Amino acid sequence: MNDMEDMIQYDFCKPYLMLDEYILWKGKPEKGHLITGNDVIVSLFGIVWLFFCLNFIRAIFMQPTLFLIIWMIPFVCVGFYMAFGKIIQKIYLRNKTFYVITNKKLMIKKGRKIQIYNGNDLPPMEIKIHNNGLGTIIFSEFVYTGRRRYHRYIMLENLINVVQVQNAIEVMKGSKS
Repeated sequence: MNDMEDMIQYDFCKPYLMLDEYILWKGKPEKGHLITGNDVIVSLFGIVWLFFCLNFIRAIFMQPTLFLIIWMIPFVCVGFYMAFGKIIQKIYLRNKTFYVITNKKLMIKKGRKIQIYNGNDLPPMEIKIHNNGLGTIIFSEFVYTGRRRYHRYIMLENLINVVQVQNAIEVMKGSKS
């Protein structure tokens, strides 16, 4: 990839930079380590879900009614998404994902979606080094909202030089907004 293409891919961050803000690091995920253990579990559950839905549809066709056939369509769609959709989405977004770390914030662009996180508000960092030498940085925390608790995480996946990215994050977190 040449420098001009590289500049265009990271232009998304320019409107969000403040006057005293500058880029410490920019990059994108490399190929490899696409599927996580969670993805495998969801896919296996989706395959089982899909199997039961398709068997139910087969039973419906013994005495078909339009209502039951239409009623099962959402269940089959959910099964397909759980079994295959999430992985297909990850493959599609891999080449459309870009990361920018400035002295004040972290920006992640996935497809057309841009997420911006204030550097001082990021949860603690966890680093995972994969067998292929690439690394993933994960910011993880539990968020409590009224009656509900959920796990929120932010990931910078498949990075070539994790130490360089970690240093940029440390500088960002050390900078005062």
